Amino acid sequence: MYNWIGNMTTCPKIDPNHYPKPSLEAQAIFKKALDADNARPKTLSQEEIVTLYQQAAKLGDYLAMHNLAFSYYIGDGVEEDEQQALYWFKEIEKLGVPTGYADMALVYRKGIGVAIDPIKSNEYMIKAAQAGNVDSQYYLGHDLYALQQENKKYLEYALKLWKCAAEQGHKDASFFLATHYESNDQLREAYRYYVLGAKAGSSNCLLSLSDAYGHLAQSPTFNLVKDDARAQCLYELNKKLRTNPDLTFPNLDELCPGSVPQPNEMK
Repeated sequence: MYNWIGNMTTCPKIDPNHYPKPSLEAQAIFKKALDADNARPKTLSQEEIVTLYQQAAKLGDYLAMHNLAFSYYIGDGVEEDEQQALYWFKEIEKLGVPTGYADMALVYRKGIGVAIDPIKSNEYMIKAAQAGNVDSQYYLGHDLYALQQENKKYLEYALKLWKCAAEQGHKDASFFLATHYESNDQLREAYRYYVLGAKAGSSNCLLSLSDAYGHLAQSPTFNLVKDDARAQCLYELNKKLRTNPDLTFPNLDELCPGSVPQPNEMK
């Protein structure tokens, strides 16, 4: 079932050409809904936002279908309705896109309008991971990591999937890779993934790097020269995530430039 992971020579990635392109009208309605949903404070009520998602979903926008399904699942701006959530999750699946497979993995894992079925959930998760869905690569890796005592290869497979997800910007995959390597005293690799995760907006990675530059007790320093200014800067970036958890910091070195030379910094 998992041999394909060991045989991977390149990471599966999303093919944007495989996704159906919604009409300009659907895209405009979805953008209006998403902008309002992400605004702080919100510019529309959640009920109005869901109505826009419904309009865009009916016009074939798969992202609107996804958000609408979750709105029904959690009862956000609309009455909680698992059957309606299931309907829209299935509509995405019909499009044959990785997002649809990932959503159906969740459906069977959580039992959204159906009986919980771990086998079906795993089948969909594998399908989504193979199609390049980074969340599925991360969660499948997480499941395999937990099973490494049953089969030593599962650890290899988990790390391989996490690396695929991390290199594509999945902040949790970066953090779990970093903590794995740190616990195994592979500090060069740990530092690399802490940096990658920090750039992707991982609060845990930012705090770990802040601790390392600040030389806080019981935290690995990764051979870094103490740099309180950079430690504080990384800590302040983490605080920004409290109000906007979707922030990323690809230009981390420009945002928090070092104030002292780092001759032994691990690259």
